[in-house]
Amino acid sequence: MTASGSSTPEEVAAGVFRITIPLPFPPGEVAAWAIRLGRGWMLVDTGMDTPTARTVLLGGARSLGIRPADLVQVVLTHVHVDHYGLAGLVREWSGARVVIHEIEERLARRWVDCWGEDRSLVEADLGAAGIPADEIVPMLEVVDVAHRLYPAFHPDRVLHGGAGELPDADGWDWILTPGHSPGHICLYHPERQILISGDHVLPRISPNIGADVHATDPLTGYLQSLRCLRDLPVELVLPSHGPPFHHFRERIGELLAHHDARNDQLLHLLEHPRTAHELTVEVFGPLPPESRVHALRETLAHLVHLRGAGRVERLAGEPETWVASCGLGAAA
Repeated sequence: MTASGSSTPEEVAAGVFRITIPLPFPPGEVAAWAIRLGRGWMLVDTGMDTPTARTVLLGGARSLGIRPADLVQVVLTHVHVDHYGLAGLVREWSGARVVIHEIEERLARRWVDCWGEDRSLVEADLGAAGIPADEIVPMLEVVDVAHRLYPAFHPDRVLHGGAGELPDADGWDWILTPGHSPGHICLYHPERQILISGDHVLPRISPNIGADVHATDPLTGYLQSLRCLRDLPVELVLPSHGPPFHHFRERIGELLAHHDARNDQLLHLLEHPRTAHELTVEVFGPLPPESRVHALRETLAHLVHLRGAGRVERLAGEPETWVASCGLGAAA
């Protein structure tokens, strides 16, 4: 791992530094968190594997005085490529142990090893959602590009269960927070009341919660995990995108309200049967293929969640159509 440049990390709490890694797509940046431990350093997330990201990440580490042998552990919040892409190269540079939840490791292996098989399932799902035939190919090409970015990489340790203490991490715990990805974790320091929220709670945007062949009902899990975190004593939130913030409970309330409003919007539109594609166009308007994939999956996540709450029904036929149920008073 080589670099010719450097970056200036920002100290956001004593011994906790934000290295801002550029991304070639929105939102344009992602945080890697360098944390000083009693016997070295821990890195949380790594950024995407691009030449610029390599330069910035290693430059930031060097500016903090981190030598390869000083980095003892890399923790990945989830396997999306903007968080996970440089993990193998960081391990090669430092020898640090890389840690991720077992659900995310299985997901990454499936993305790398089984995409040929899963691609046909994705194509069938796009057709069932009502995507016009001439628009399916460019949307599949977007997903193809994403899958080509994933490295054949295996972590050194996988986490099991719903929560626990990170080993050799000076009091940092991990909490399973599914939604944005099935095995997403947040890191929490109970004494310092600091939460590294990954993509679970962001200050300015709502995380993408999308249903696909790997996550059939992600919104229900996301809302449950938000509510479980709401009463956690948190003074400082360190998100992956956007600045650190303090209004943790208020932000969770805003995210819950956003999803309630989206549910209500879809229920209003479903007074008459519509496909998931038609609903996506109604809600998000015209979008390029790379954005339409995410928007469609968000719509499907809401539909699956509402069906589980008995508020919408999926009608038989091809493509699938959805309609509001008679008993709209049930809570979602």
